[in-house]
This record gives sequence, structure tokens and C-alpha cells, in this order.
Amino acid sequence: MIHRRMLVGAALVLAMVFVLAVPAWADGPAAVAWLKEQQNADGGFGSPESSVGATADTMIAVAATGDNAAGWTAGGPSALDYLKANIGSVSKAGDLGKVVLALIASGQNPRTCCGTDLVADLQGMTGADGKIGGENDFINEHSFAILALRSAYQPVPAESVNYLLTRQAEDGTWSWNGDTTPGGGDNNTMAIVVTALSAAGVPADNAQIQKALDHLKGQQNSDGGFPYISPSPWGTDSDANSTAVVIWALLAAGEDPGGVDWKYQGQDGLSAMDRLRAFQNDSGAFRWQDAMPSDNFMATIQALVALEWETLPFARQNVGDVEVDAITGVETVTEVLPETGANAWAPVFLLLGSGATLAGTGLALRRRR
Repeated sequence: MIHRRMLVGAALVLAMVFVLAVPAWADGPAAVAWLKEQQNADGGFGSPESSVGATADTMIAVAATGDNAAGWTAGGPSALDYLKANIGSVSKAGDLGKVVLALIASGQNPRTCCGTDLVADLQGMTGADGKIGGENDFINEHSFAILALRSAYQPVPAESVNYLLTRQAEDGTWSWNGDTTPGGGDNNTMAIVVTALSAAGVPADNAQIQKALDHLKGQQNSDGGFPYISPSPWGTDSDANSTAVVIWALLAAGEDPGGVDWKYQGQDGLSAMDRLRAFQNDSGAFRWQDAMPSDNFMATIQALVALEWETLPFARQNVGDVEVDAITGVETVTEVLPETGANAWAPVFLLLGSGATLAGTGLALRRRR
């Protein structure tokens, strides 16, 4: 009897260890709860006033956890209502791309849900040089436009891919404005570009992708995290934003941000994922840096995607081709259910692992009878 109780106890301990060993998706609910508290009365997100970009960012982050913020309200309009009411104010390709990503991740068709075909609008912003967007759209905005097109299963023009490839600096980085001057790049822009290029179909063994990853190797701090850039006159401490988007890039390129290859100085070091988890405050939100411990909205939404072991675009939807009736001129779009990648396997691994542990214990008990 004593031995049987010991075996049962050991099984429970192993099951608990397995639960704790599951990646950081379990930390998501606290961050999601904090984000919900940040919703404004108009249904949008942002501080001090709501913005389309911040609202879309929030919906993307929440969708990465398997939740859906489209219907969230703060006693008034929903987040989706806010986007519909304010989509006409969007002029930047980056914001439009984020809205497309947010809508698809939330189960909406961006061709039909907002009174205008947002996918066609985004495609129409592509210039002759491949750049997506106007003069106020820079490398990050162009990259988010690419991510949105891939989320909608739309082709990315070769010129738009080359627009990014030709703007890599010699050290492997990209700068926010596309300047290739040595020392002008940063880890955040580089990570977004690698994520976009990977989504567009550039393989992980591409020389320029590998050059970017090699540069990131040299940027990792001893705590496992990443700074905005090093060296820098503004300091080189790890921050949640940089660490999170680097994780996006690593996942997009087929790397394991929690594995030994991305632990500082090998097996016994801390990984990027270790450091990102450590930025989470008791509130559920994330701080930007340890030296600035207050809850940070942007750090939270970027970290939440990475915590779920996701990269962009984690949800895709074949938005269909627009068909125009030759007589009535009415446009119709075939609705196709979206595909999401919000860690459907994590609970499965949990159940399989716990089941295997308990099954093994049951077999041991049976043999002792």
C-alpha cells in the first residue's frame, strides 16, 4: 500500500512537472486579461486615444492565444466596431496590413467586413519599385503589408521582396528607413524583415537570412535577451520588445528560440524565451526593460505573440477572388474559413504527456498486485 501511494505521488509530481515544462502559452491569460482592461470606451485601444494600429495590434496578440478580441467591449462599441468606424482614416500601408492581419486572425474576411476590399486596397498601394505604401511608410510598414498579403494567401510581388533584400546593410541588419549605412540598423527592424521575407517564401538557408541570424547571435546578452542594437549610445540592456520580435524572426526562420542554439554561450545559458518570460509583471503585462518596470502596452502585445511560440502570420485565410456580375456590377467574394495556428498542439502535448505518465503509473500498480 505504501509503495502504491508512493507511485501515485510520483505520478502526480511528474504530471505537475510536465505542466510547468509546457512552453509559456500558460502565461498568456494574465496578459490577455490585462489587455482587456486597457480597452477604451470607443472600443479601440491606444493611449491616450484609440488608434487603428494599436487596436489591430491588440487583436492580433489576443488571437495568438486562441482568444478573440473582436467582440470585446468596454460598455460600448466593440473592437471590431471601432475598426469598421475608423478604417476610412487609414492612409499607411503598415496600418492597413495590421488591420488585415487582425481581421483574419479574428475570423473576419478583410475583403467584405469593413465596407471596402482591404486586400485590394493594400495591393493597390504597391509602387513600381515594389514598395508597398507611400512616403510615410518605411521598412516595418512595408514588411507588415507583406505579412498581411501572405495571411490572405495573396502573392507577394518579386519586386516587393527585392525591395527588402536590396536594403540590407553590410552587417546583416536593416534600418527603419531603409538606409544601408553601416551601423544604422537595429535588431527590431531586422527581425520584422526576416519574418516578412520568410512569410514571402525566402528560405531559411538564404544567404541574407543567414547573415541576419549570424548578426543576431552576436547581439544576444548574457541574460538571454536582446537589445535594440549593440553598441548603442543609449544603452544595450535587453528589452521585451526587441526580445519578442527576435523570437518572431527565429521562429519564422525555423529556429528554436528556447533551444540550446539560442541560449547564451550554450547549454547552461539562458535563452531568448527564458528572458522574455522574465519581463512579465505581476499584473500580467510586460515591462519594456527592468530599469523601467512599469506595465508597457506595446511590450505586452509583441511579447504575447512570442510567448505563444507564434510568428506572423499565424492565421491565414483564402479570402477568395472578387467576382463582378457583368449585368448588375455587384461584387461577391467566396467566404473561406480561416486557418489559425494558435498553439492547438500545446494542450494536446499536455494531455498526451499527462496521460502517458498516469498510464505508466497504472501499469506499474497493476504489475505489483
